[in-house]
Amino acid sequence: MKNRKSSKLLALGLVFAMGLGMSTALAAASVVPSTTRVTVDGQAVSVEAYNIDNGSNYFKLRDFASNLDFGLTWDAATDVAAIDTTTHYKPDATQLITGNWAPATRARIQAVIDENAGQGRYVVFDFDNTSVIFDVEEALLIYQIENLAFKIAPADMEGVLETQIPDLNSPVGQTVDGKDVTVAQLVADITSDYEWLYANYEGFGAGGAYGLDYIRATNQYQDFAAKLRYMYSSVGDTFDASVSYPWVTYLFTGMTPDEVYDLAAASHKYWADYGRYASETWTSPVELPGQAGVVSISFTTGLTFTDELKDLYAALMANDIDVYIISASFIDVIQAANETMGYGVPEENVFAMRNVLVDGKYTNEYDYNWGGEGLYAQTQAAGKSTIITNFIAPKYNGVGPLMVFGDSAGDWNMMTDWMESGDTELGVIFNRYHKPSSDPIWEGSNEAAQTIGNADARFVLQGRDENSGQLRPSEKSILLGTTEEVLVRPAA
Repeated sequence: MKNRKSSKLLALGLVFAMGLGMSTALAAASVVPSTTRVTVDGQAVSVEAYNIDNGSNYFKLRDFASNLDFGLTWDAATDVAAIDTTTHYKPDATQLITGNWAPATRARIQAVIDENAGQGRYVVFDFDNTSVIFDVEEALLIYQIENLAFKIAPADMEGVLETQIPDLNSPVGQTVDGKDVTVAQLVADITSDYEWLYANYEGFGAGGAYGLDYIRATNQYQDFAAKLRYMYSSVGDTFDASVSYPWVTYLFTGMTPDEVYDLAAASHKYWADYGRYASETWTSPVELPGQAGVVSISFTTGLTFTDELKDLYAALMANDIDVYIISASFIDVIQAANETMGYGVPEENVFAMRNVLVDGKYTNEYDYNWGGEGLYAQTQAAGKSTIITNFIAPKYNGVGPLMVFGDSAGDWNMMTDWMESGDTELGVIFNRYHKPSSDPIWEGSNEAAQTIGNADARFVLQGRDENSGQLRPSEKSILLGTTEEVLVRPAA
């Protein structure tokens, strides 16, 4: 049941159908084992069946739920079973659903869980491209642009865009006709566009008379959208992650935490319901070249908050293993995903990028002093390990995480910093087919590929299909726009 078509619940007032015991009426009847053959997709499956002397047949609904993989619940107070075709079969809250997990990966994770249940341990998850397929912060940027959801005063936009950029005048990319583009040029064009939009879009409340549909058709909006998204990518491609990761969060300047949370929650729902995973391209209009010229940028659409990961979070907590999130996205963006999309991690267990608040509104300054004593790092790369050292491990007598789940270079430090000591038993890598020359997590991916099925593997891989936005029952992934299964890139 990979394609779930309905969220409708079918209520069944049949206690015996759950396989929890026969009703009083059935107990008085003549019941004999049945030899009825049951197949699923042409394959014989094992189910418990009986013939009843009133001409009926009895099957355990749990057997069908297990073989067809649909959700099943039981309310003992009302003697009602319920089928839910939108969820997976889960016989035990402490065990992972089968879902689309790679079998060896699921088995290794479950083994570590079983061996450490109730032992006072914890695990750490990255969020983007790990707990969710694709990137919630990048999806929010598109949603924010498309809805012109900004609280930055026009006079402040230039300063916000230039925050912590080390060099405004060196090339960070090229135009569609091959000319160099600098940050200074992009900032000038984006600021000019924003001033026009602020004066004309009614949603800014500055006297503008035009609705969003009209505004989106203007050259000024299209130039603003393409160049702001282009600047995000060019800053990330040109400068260190310590510059590029917090840069996008400065676009929340002027917003309250609640406003960012609500905006992110709306974005998460929009993209989760979007139903399309593809690369889209924005190109700035030739009629408004500005200082930067005409630029073009592509990005990925869609998000999937997968059943497998939400279930994994729940299974860990059911085994009394604490769950933490450390994400390079913004704190309110991650909290909105955590709380509205069904992950259920305690608020105090979520760590992510934070900016300084002044009078209850965000500024374009990173908050290194959150929690006091200047101990809060940028929550990316080595900073994730700093967060564990300063805020998490002290709760566990200095012990590191039991397992770490990630997908890229930004997660490699926290995945490996406690392996030599033996604290971290397993690194779970969501396979994005990284290049060995550009991402150190390739080392773990390569080791995982060599040790598939090993009972003591240090790393395991989990494949995904980027075209459908789902995990795959394999270590191999299928990248967006392709059909080929890929495992690990060659070393050379």
